[in-house]
Amino acid sequence: MSWFVHESQALDTAALDIRVYRDAARAFLDGGEVYSGRFEGLPFTYPPFALVVFLPLAVLPPSAAAVLMFLVSTAALVAVVRWCQDYATDGRTGPWWLTVSVAAVASVALEPLHMTFGLGQVNLLLLALVLGVDARETRWAGGGAGLATAIKVTPGLLVVAQAVRGDLRAFGRGVLAFVAATGLAAVVAPSATREYFTSLLWDSNRPGGLTYLQNQSLRAFAGRHSPAHATGIWLMTVLLALALGTWVVRRHRKDAFYALTAAAITGLLVSPISWSHHWVWVLPAIAVGVRLGRRSPVLWVSVGLVAATIAVVELWMNADAPLFAQDIYVVSGILWLAASAAEAPAEART
Repeated sequence: MSWFVHESQALDTAALDIRVYRDAARAFLDGGEVYSGRFEGLPFTYPPFALVVFLPLAVLPPSAAAVLMFLVSTAALVAVVRWCQDYATDGRTGPWWLTVSVAAVASVALEPLHMTFGLGQVNLLLLALVLGVDARETRWAGGGAGLATAIKVTPGLLVVAQAVRGDLRAFGRGVLAFVAATGLAAVVAPSATREYFTSLLWDSNRPGGLTYLQNQSLRAFAGRHSPAHATGIWLMTVLLALALGTWVVRRHRKDAFYALTAAAITGLLVSPISWSHHWVWVLPAIAVGVRLGRRSPVLWVSVGLVAATIAVVELWMNADAPLFAQDIYVVSGILWLAASAAEAPAEART
């Protein structure tokens, strides 16, 4: 925790997103127009249901809201690491002190994690929701991604992935959870809900610059390297990524953890905006690789993805990052899906 205290004193962007969440929720409580406002100089880009989720933050002082988000994110990270250990070792998880130690090291070493903590982002909470409810195939499987989609939209592909897997009940629960949560938001904020889903959702420029270095998506890749043809290249690569991701999800359909991780990585690639801190899915990706073992190329690609999330902290420090580092998450994600496409499904390995 001392490291994050140091960061909060050293960086202007410390707890930036949690301040946006809190201020937007306060504006909502005060009857203001949330989507036309600016909070800490930034627009609020989340669906209306997120405002309902963030309401507890609105009644707290800024410092207390930041501490609350830190503590909840820490608990989510420990839970995620525990579930990843459980999956990777087939239930031979080990003592809790090991889980907490791995979580502590990962929070500092891996760029998506320490950026999530540093900004006060909601990424780890959504990851825990999907892994805890859906990937572990609880009786509510599918609902985790549905609620996560109502909060941040981007996990929507994980709901669709359940249908690709052939689990129509989980798909139905995901759709129902999304509709119920969004319906609640529509009751308490009808105009905001209408505005968001009719116009703001489709504005990919609203969250920030598409070619900004920390946008690690295929759209950013196209914009950085071929601005004149960015849209065409993006659409073509999105179709290829979706085809590859669909193949992997279907191939590993009997392994919910694996299939949903593949769907999440596909979603990160095809979304117009995938900030580097969205790539917290590096944790389940490495868990998949460890479970498959050293003879699987998925393990070594996963190790490479982890190494990338460590190295970028230094590689992105300069204004002109090395060419190979500019799209390092994108390339690693594509390689992970390609290796998974060649990996035999679970039933063929037993």
